[in-house]
Amino acid sequence: MKFLYKSMYSALLMGAMGLNATAQQQLPNSGFEEEWVNCIPWTSNGNSKDIGSTPSGWCISQVIGVSGFGKTEVGFKTEGYNSATAVELKNSPNSLLSTQTVPGYITLGKTWSTSVMGNKNDGGSFGGIEFSGRPESLEFMYKHTGTDGEKATVVAYLWKGHWTQKAVPGNIVSFGSPKTANMVDRDRCVLGLDMSSSLGGAVTPSDDAELIAVINVEIEDETTTISEDNNGWKKFSAKFDYKSDATPEMINVVLAAGNYFGGATAVKQGTSLIVDDVKLVYPTKPETHEGYINIYCKDLNPDDPEGTLAKNSAATIEIIPTGENTCTFKLPNFALGDGDGAMQLGDIVVENVTVTEKDGVKTFSGVTKDLKLMSDMILADVTIKGTITGDVADMTIDVIWTNSPLNEEGTPIYVTFTTNPVTSGITDITVDNSNAPVEFYNLQGVRVNADNLTPGIYVRRQGSQVSKVLVK
Repeated sequence: MKFLYKSMYSALLMGAMGLNATAQQQLPNSGFEEEWVNCIPWTSNGNSKDIGSTPSGWCISQVIGVSGFGKTEVGFKTEGYNSATAVELKNSPNSLLSTQTVPGYITLGKTWSTSVMGNKNDGGSFGGIEFSGRPESLEFMYKHTGTDGEKATVVAYLWKGHWTQKAVPGNIVSFGSPKTANMVDRDRCVLGLDMSSSLGGAVTPSDDAELIAVINVEIEDETTTISEDNNGWKKFSAKFDYKSDATPEMINVVLAAGNYFGGATAVKQGTSLIVDDVKLVYPTKPETHEGYINIYCKDLNPDDPEGTLAKNSAATIEIIPTGENTCTFKLPNFALGDGDGAMQLGDIVVENVTVTEKDGVKTFSGVTKDLKLMSDMILADVTIKGTITGDVADMTIDVIWTNSPLNEEGTPIYVTFTTNPVTSGITDITVDNSNAPVEFYNLQGVRVNADNLTPGIYVRRQGSQVSKVLVK
């Protein structure tokens, strides 16, 4: 069965995907630079007249009125963000009844509206395009001007199966009753919103109908908006709220200048939204490097066996991109010591690490404060510096214990990570741990008297062997 909302464009899009169903699918014409076509608003009585234009792959909520009377444009082509084209959406007065406000919005589905001489108003979006990805978030560039503080709305959702609502009035009339139609995948139905103030009959979901993920936010929400000082443009970003592990079949995105779900009386004339570069963002896979760590408690001296807690222990680091010039650094399962006797401290994680690149060499620099280690019993300040050239990584990680009232300078642990093992100038000397003196430290890194230990947890060190001791 072919549903009326499935455009030829979406069919071509999926065809181009071929067998690569797991590809990171993007939205069509995301920068609105491709062809703009005549906009022919969908109506339940089969409208064939056009009004204004709309970017290919999208549908602006232009209104055709009653046989062309009261037709109103609410979306226009305008200058983009570092490009020639963006979309301007504007809540506009109806050309016939100026007291009536036509909401400006754009969608991947079909727009629709109904009214009886300014009363019994309803509308929105239904359908979408075929889609099987699982993006992490939605982002775009925008400018917004709200009349009386009206906020814009961003709605995006993924689903499978279908919801069919019977007898939805789908055209505008000056008197009498609009023609009704069965509407498949109306936005409110898919999202499970309250239908008490909406027009139409009963809603029937298919057996496999399932809402998988949703974004439904006001664009001025500070938790989802990043300001950029760039000629008034700002960057919007919001994460999808996933409700299911199922694979989506459809996606719809609605970008509205004003209060999209508020009803006809909520939208304010003059409120406008300009949008450009609408993109889906997918989780970034970490860049992993296998190599070796060396741990020193005095200084970075591989020739000092007493100061070396671990020598060329196999390890892996992760570089997780978080922006154009930032990343998160992770050294999983960091342990103090070597071998079976090592004391597990946990993951070393440094966020917002600065990344610069020159001549093929990436340079990393970052700091984190009060990192919790060893089940929150240790607080540490961590500094990482290093480079990655191709597949070769060279990092230094300074771990300074800070929760020490007796040692204000903290207890340093110096760690190096290298792709290739560290070689020492002394190769024929081994450490006999059995003859090395035993030392005890509290969790603040302060050396304590072994003959006068109070109940608690201590770090025991003998040569290069480190372990955790519980004194009762």
